[in-house]
Amino acid sequence: MNRNSISTLGWRGIVILSASLGLAACAGSVPPPTAQLGASAQAIQQAERAGALEHSPAEFQSAREKLAAADAAMREDERTKARRLAEQAQADAELATVRSQRATAQQAASAVRTLANPNSGVPGRAPAASAAAPLAPPAMSGTSTWDSPRTLEGTP
Repeated sequence: MNRNSISTLGWRGIVILSASLGLAACAGSVPPPTAQLGASAQAIQQAERAGALEHSPAEFQSAREKLAAADAAMREDERTKARRLAEQAQADAELATVRSQRATAQQAASAVRTLANPNSGVPGRAPAASAAAPLAPPAMSGTSTWDSPRTLEGTP
């Protein structure tokens, strides 16, 4: 072998080695977090439907800002940063949803309590009968159906 063929072999080896390292680097790169971005956007929409603008505005706004930052990171090809921001946006949106649902449930419970005991909050009026008081059967003429057995259809 002459000197020229050895240097050609060396260059080929370097080119092959560089190409394989380049392919390995591509295979190890972080995939784009498109699924996470979609899940975050969906969580934000669900929070909005749950009333997060009214009941949990800080968390809702934080989720929207983090999703926008994740989109910007994707445009700059910062995939790891984009994934992290998208996950945080989804967590903030889910928190906003839960807080909104809780506030809605509390409002509904308060309304039910008011309907069940309308005099409890009115000053000067006696509270309604206690829920612990036993219920008497309704006054009826004839025989009472309280003691008669019933079938599944509700007829004696």
